[in-house]
Amino acid sequence: MMKQFAVIGLGRFGVSVAATLRSQGHEVLAIDNDEDNVQIVQTENLVTQAVCLDSTNIHALEELGLQGFDGVVLAIGEDLQASILTALNLMEMGVKRLIAKASNANHGKILERMNVPKVVYPERDMGNRVAHMLMQSSILESFQLDPRFSVMEIMAPSACINKNLAELNLRVKYSISVVAIKHMGAELAVIPGPDHVIQKNDLLVIIGSNEGIGKFIQNR
Repeated sequence: MMKQFAVIGLGRFGVSVAATLRSQGHEVLAIDNDEDNVQIVQTENLVTQAVCLDSTNIHALEELGLQGFDGVVLAIGEDLQASILTALNLMEMGVKRLIAKASNANHGKILERMNVPKVVYPERDMGNRVAHMLMQSSILESFQLDPRFSVMEIMAPSACINKNLAELNLRVKYSISVVAIKHMGAELAVIPGPDHVIQKNDLLVIIGSNEGIGKFIQNR
């Protein structure tokens, strides 16, 4: 189902989020106070619509009707004041779902104390992911086959532990398949059979539609 999102702040993180949402078929409104940044995403057709405005001006934001969107990503990182004021505006407007980027621990602490629903740390989290990939000798993280299908490695969800693949019936429920399982201290199981039991700390390599993978991750 197509949803409507807004991304405020068109740095590398904001553009990446906006382009990914758009590639999945959603409507994306991009917002930035730099006309050049707005022009770039428009020219490259990375979003549905892009506007240049000052997001610290609540009246300008209200005219966009963001409170009716399915979600808003606040991707302003370096300008701490702009990030905080914009977050206050969005919360005052009653935005349904707000995710804000924090550029460092202090920035994040302020946003969290403001009760911003979800604060993310892209730089820190990427560092954590890379470290865990090195420690776990990960097979892969994710690979998009085309705009509709992907291959992804995830840690076995708790709902799957001590159940075999036949019981889980993932192909019917989510239109995904487990193509490999890596258990600590054991050899990689490629194309595991239906009676293969998933254990705690298993790494699953799944393939399927992006929609199905998304539902599986959300319901795990």
